[in-house]
Amino acid sequence: MSKSRFDNTDLENLISNLRGEIGVIIQSWTLMRDLLFEYRSLCSDDFIKDSQNNKLSKLHLLKKKVENEIIAALSELGEKKYRYVNFYFATAKLNAYKADADEFENFLKLKNIRAKRHEFISHKDLPATFDEQVGEYRIEYFTLLRAICKAVILMKKIDKQFIGINSKYQWIEIRKRRYDYSLSARAAYLLLPYIKISTTNNDSA
Repeated sequence: MSKSRFDNTDLENLISNLRGEIGVIIQSWTLMRDLLFEYRSLCSDDFIKDSQNNKLSKLHLLKKKVENEIIAALSELGEKKYRYVNFYFATAKLNAYKADADEFENFLKLKNIRAKRHEFISHKDLPATFDEQVGEYRIEYFTLLRAICKAVILMKKIDKQFIGINSKYQWIEIRKRRYDYSLSARAAYLLLPYIKISTTNNDSA
């Protein structure tokens, strides 16, 4: 009898790809934050004037697209399915931090992040009639930031157990490259265990 997908999935492959997804989310967040700052810097006290500003409208659309990408990616990390890249699969394979994965999933549900992904972004649940449709969920910036932080913290815990103590310093090193958009975020984070540790690293970095 062949092994199940759970047994047959290589743990290093799963954890590396999970970290790669986290890297993409972090990079998307830096883009969203820059777009938000630029948008706010161009806004005036004249709502009518701003509504007719095509550059402002374009920045708003770009910000929403990146925000939706982050919401979709976070939601996928919180799914409870094997065969897919998510915390449930990784913590089950590692046999550790299952409570943290559950807490992350519950946060996504509580803050309607998962609901927004399912109902307005991708894999949309279609109401039977227009009357059953609900208004789009508003996800505040700091709510989304908290979700990203929770994902990063859990990923660092997983890396500490799987890679070892050096992962702490490798995460410090990769943070320095956060704004280098010439790098593929997915590849850079996937290859984090191979980053050489700088002798200047310290806990306050």
